[in-house]
Amino acid sequence: MSKPTIAQSIRDLSRAQKSKAGAPLYSRVINRPVGRVLAAVAHQLGMTPDQVTAVSALCTYTGIVLIAVVRPTVVSCVAVSLLLMLGYALDSADGQLARLRHGGSKAGEWLDHVADVIKLSTIHSAIAISLYRFSIDQLPGAWALLIPLAFGAVQGIHFFSYILTYQLRYHGGTPLAKDEKKPGLLKSVLSAPTDYGLMCFVLMLRCSPTAFLWVYGLMLVGYAAYVVAALPKWYLELRRQG
Repeated sequence: MSKPTIAQSIRDLSRAQKSKAGAPLYSRVINRPVGRVLAAVAHQLGMTPDQVTAVSALCTYTGIVLIAVVRPTVVSCVAVSLLLMLGYALDSADGQLARLRHGGSKAGEWLDHVADVIKLSTIHSAIAISLYRFSIDQLPGAWALLIPLAFGAVQGIHFFSYILTYQLRYHGGTPLAKDEKKPGLLKSVLSAPTDYGLMCFVLMLRCSPTAFLWVYGLMLVGYAAYVVAALPKWYLELRRQG
């Protein structure tokens, strides 16, 4: 039996995608559609989801290392951000490829989550290192280095609690897309500070430390507020489920 074409695979994935409910705007509008295309291409090439995860990790970890070791210029910041965005799109593509292949594996899901937690555990440390090495004289004070450290802590709390809530809520399953109108879109906009893809875009500002810290710091405040609001909500939802 011949493989479906790339266009056919994209149409199939559009009908069997994850629910958009609560997905941050960048992930909803850009990352998942790009991930569908990459998944369809990977399927045509005969790649496995684990191989796509490995390529995603390579792009992402290379970008994180470059944040820490390369002086931020306009060219380097744009290049690193695009590399991180590609890694993020491939991170979406591995799960979509698994659906094209009629299901993934527990080992593949484990690999995907471990790759994510390594990414989230290191990227803000790399930002702190970059600020210290290349921009310390342009910072308002050494205290500004606490911003990426706080961001890493908030993102770590959100990632763990969200994954745990998701697994308990759906018993390891994946809710498919449903018809969503304004409420779903509004929630996507409100969750913008939690959007990893948006953060990758903001990293283009690193060549201007003052502007970067303002935008990055505002994202941190919004992210922390979102997590403070979400944790009791998730707890009460799970308690009602018994």
